[in-house]
Amino acid sequence: MTILAEVLDGFTTAGELFEPGADGAVRCVACAHRCLIRPGRRGICQVRFNDNGELRVPWGYVAALQSDPIEKKPFSHVLPSANALTFGMLGCDFHCPYCFTGDTQVITGEGPKPLSDCFDLCERFERRVDGETGYPADLYAISASGARRKVKAVFKHAYQGDLKVITPYYLPALKCTPDHKVFAADDVGVEPVLTRAAELSKKSYLAVPKHHSFSVPQVVDVLSVLSTHHIEYQIPWKLSDDQIQTVMTETEQGRSSQEIGAKLGLDPSYVRHIRSKYRRGKIKKTIVEGALVNGGLVRFPNEHKPGIPAHLPLTEEFARLLGLYCAEGSVVKSKDRPNSLTITFNFSPQEFGFADETVQLLKHCLGVDAQVVKRQTTLGVSVMKASAGLLLKSLAGGKAQDKHVPAQIFNAPRNVAKAFLDAYVAGDGHCYPNGKVTITTVSSSLAYGIAWLALKLGCLPSIYPAKMPNTATIQGRTVNRAPYQYTVVWYKDNASRARMVETEKFYLVPIKEIETEPFEGDVFNIEVEQEHNYLAGFFAVSNCQNWLTSQAGRDPEAEASVNLIRKITPEQMVEYARRVRAEVVVSSYNEPLITSEWAVGIFKQARAAGLKCAFVSNGNATPEALAYLRPYLDAYKVDLKSMQAKNYRQLGGVLKHVLETIQKAHELGLWVEVVTLVIPGFNDSNDELWDAARFLARVSPDIPWHVTAFHKDYHMTDPENTPAKTLLRAAEIGGEAGLRYVYAGNLPGMVDEYEDTHCPQCNMVLVKRRAYVIREYHITSNGTCPKCGAKIPGVWPEDPDRVTLNGYGFPLPVY
Repeated sequence: MTILAEVLDGFTTAGELFEPGADGAVRCVACAHRCLIRPGRRGICQVRFNDNGELRVPWGYVAALQSDPIEKKPFSHVLPSANALTFGMLGCDFHCPYCFTGDTQVITGEGPKPLSDCFDLCERFERRVDGETGYPADLYAISASGARRKVKAVFKHAYQGDLKVITPYYLPALKCTPDHKVFAADDVGVEPVLTRAAELSKKSYLAVPKHHSFSVPQVVDVLSVLSTHHIEYQIPWKLSDDQIQTVMTETEQGRSSQEIGAKLGLDPSYVRHIRSKYRRGKIKKTIVEGALVNGGLVRFPNEHKPGIPAHLPLTEEFARLLGLYCAEGSVVKSKDRPNSLTITFNFSPQEFGFADETVQLLKHCLGVDAQVVKRQTTLGVSVMKASAGLLLKSLAGGKAQDKHVPAQIFNAPRNVAKAFLDAYVAGDGHCYPNGKVTITTVSSSLAYGIAWLALKLGCLPSIYPAKMPNTATIQGRTVNRAPYQYTVVWYKDNASRARMVETEKFYLVPIKEIETEPFEGDVFNIEVEQEHNYLAGFFAVSNCQNWLTSQAGRDPEAEASVNLIRKITPEQMVEYARRVRAEVVVSSYNEPLITSEWAVGIFKQARAAGLKCAFVSNGNATPEALAYLRPYLDAYKVDLKSMQAKNYRQLGGVLKHVLETIQKAHELGLWVEVVTLVIPGFNDSNDELWDAARFLARVSPDIPWHVTAFHKDYHMTDPENTPAKTLLRAAEIGGEAGLRYVYAGNLPGMVDEYEDTHCPQCNMVLVKRRAYVIREYHITSNGTCPKCGAKIPGVWPEDPDRVTLNGYGFPLPVY
């Protein structure tokens, strides 16, 4: 598939909304971010970029195009019942980075994994304008409820800016962008809620879920585990190396095959065969083969019989063997016999019980006969068996830095997981009388895996990473050391966690420090089905809210974005408008400010053809952009998402800019309508609704205010749907604040008179609506009330008979 970024870059032209800067940089003024874009870089929207000192901006395509009822925008005072040819592009100027650094440990169904590894494990990738999306085939994340949830996508994109470094007690720091949400509480008596990282304080508690599910009995498919391993061996000839050398030496001396055969007791034809093979470098036959199954046993070619069982139930005994192997085991390859692998366990000289148990477990689980070996400083258990060695190495790692908890353990029943953990602690840990348990390892993967098992089994773990010297001296020898050592600590009854607060659902962990540090590099996030949250470093956090919900044409379940792009000219847009009998051309769907030059190109042709033109915007405009658009615009709809600055920061915007846009657009003489999507728990308080209504009334009491209902979708399921009574309350507040035209939307037939336009002077119903359908229309050709003659502000048709009553009221395709 053609890379989306490359395709979009081909649909550009020289921009006009910018200020030149030094060293080839340009200051884009299309939106209030006012990005300083250096050569080779992009603005926050990702679609405006600096090409060698020239600002390139979108031009000549659409990603969405359809004919909408004008009421759907919504405009209630612009040509009622008119068709609005609406086009959209790709990109968004609200910058919503909800991401972690790549080393953040995510708890998956196969145990903790760094986010960057989750991305690398994906089977399919899509390159996008602002990063990459990976789609895993079978990756599950553990959610805040403790359930396994399917990971739909993993995201990676470049980020330059501040990171919040949140250092809790007991566990390693989380590094995330300031807008990422984590479950947190300032009051331990209140259930944790999603909170922006930038809003956390040292009074906050992060939430570690307490209850986690265990799975069903597991069976290890040995042949599948060993499928990536092959051995190389040679088939020897009947002659020794000395005899073969004699054949070649005698041949060089001019002796015939018959003479050589007589000397060595060989048939002359065989001598000729040896000579030919030798000269072609094929005197020895090399075979490469994988594991074989015979009679329910698996072994490699040339490996002594019998093999090991082809299917191994993950019993408590096998789990203990794996735990002891992670603690004290290793697999060593013979220097002289490369296909020979030796499994070795090293215990202290006094640990005869562990040594004997290990011998019995190897025999019982794998069918191999191991021996106890007394060494100078250790008590060893050793057995040479390639198939068994590769199995243990594949399941749990080889070298100390590569050790990890086998993935099957995380999905095993509780008793099996406990057997593994108990054996590992017995082999390489320490238990104190007060219930404290500690283990130390140089493997990050093993440390987090052990900590995750402790948490699943009901104990809040601590992880303490420590930077280590590069070398160390052991028995007089200088050896290289692993860069980090990890200590994992937990208490069997959690009683000694003085700072932690335990509730029914969570361990609430206080924050020790919060710092801000600069960062430039790749950041990551995932999207999780159903609950839309996951565990990062054992803490419950929100999944991605940016990639899939705030930018048009980027949903991985939809057609690939590149397939949405259609090349088109302004003249063709006008022709499409005529075809669908549109009276208005609207730039919408994505944020139109970032494609202002293209919109003006279309609007010039549209106005010449007698069409009205409108913007549907988030309001993040600049005075320069509004002045640039004003000659070609009739109407401007703004989304006023909240009256709280912190809510806008969460979206990557600034409340002040939106309020200034509303005021400036009105001052420029544009017809302005404002929409507030009322979301329970986000912006539905009386105080916030009053603030919005009063602000709009101060700008002009004639500005229509649309309060619309939020509906859950599959990306955003946390808030409840907005009930009709909330919309009615919002509409009543608007009226009390002095607004003359307040409309309640998205709940047709449930909001009484707030779907209709009333005369503010005599209260006559001037426009009666049901959803997007006009039922009655009574405004005169002069834009007045027919009963009292009051002027009704808006963009009304000169001929009232052109208003369609009881029409379709739904979008129509254009193509």
